[in-house]
Amino acid sequence: MRSPIDALLLTLLLAAPCSATVVVADPTTSSSVSAAHPALGAALTLDEVRAAAAKLSTDPNLGGTHKIRSLRWTQPRAPDRPQNPPPWIEGLFEYLGQTASVLLWVAGAIAAAVAVLWAYRTFKARTPREEFLAEPVVTRIGDMDIRPESLPADIGAAALALAEAGKTREALSLLYRGALSRAVHRFGAAIGESFTEGEALRAVGLRLDPTRLEYFSDLVGIWRRAGYAGEALSGDPVRHLCRGFATLDVAAP
Repeated sequence: MRSPIDALLLTLLLAAPCSATVVVADPTTSSSVSAAHPALGAALTLDEVRAAAAKLSTDPNLGGTHKIRSLRWTQPRAPDRPQNPPPWIEGLFEYLGQTASVLLWVAGAIAAAVAVLWAYRTFKARTPREEFLAEPVVTRIGDMDIRPESLPADIGAAALALAEAGKTREALSLLYRGALSRAVHRFGAAIGESFTEGEALRAVGLRLDPTRLEYFSDLVGIWRRAGYAGEALSGDPVRHLCRGFATLDVAAP
């Protein structure tokens, strides 16, 4: 950086090259000294001017070189604007967007059709519970016909008449056949055609309440004693079973 003295001397050198004398300030005194140039009328050289400027710079009465720092507001550089993509790229993305939209609609239609088909098959395969009990499981158990129409309307009274006539075995057979018919047709017991008395008792136990189950168990016990053991029974237990058959005539709640 040039000092004010250098700038002043350079200006004087360019503006007045033919001056005869140069006035130089003496640093030891406060007076000025005039020195004659050896060649009158000759222009000052650059070295002479620099020498004089160096001499003047040592003068405490003249200002020296100063550095000044200042803050200046600078405009930030605007970011570069992105260039527009080529037209073929824009067309490609537009085509892909339209294709994806069509594929979504097709996938949705297929999913809806599958859901409707699944629902139709599910509801069609479902069978109401009443259809399983609409018809009796069996009509005969062993050699006994258990259809309701094959039995008397009042089984207990008919069996009691047989017991009063001394036909105890016939009375027990009628009571057992009627009990099986009531268990299957009224209470929905799953008794097979070849079930034994024990198997029939277990199947009835899943459908009857304790009171009816107790009657059926007593009937099976006496029937086994008379039918298989050949035990001669008195008329009192049989009459008691005939009078208690009414508990099986009441339908399940």
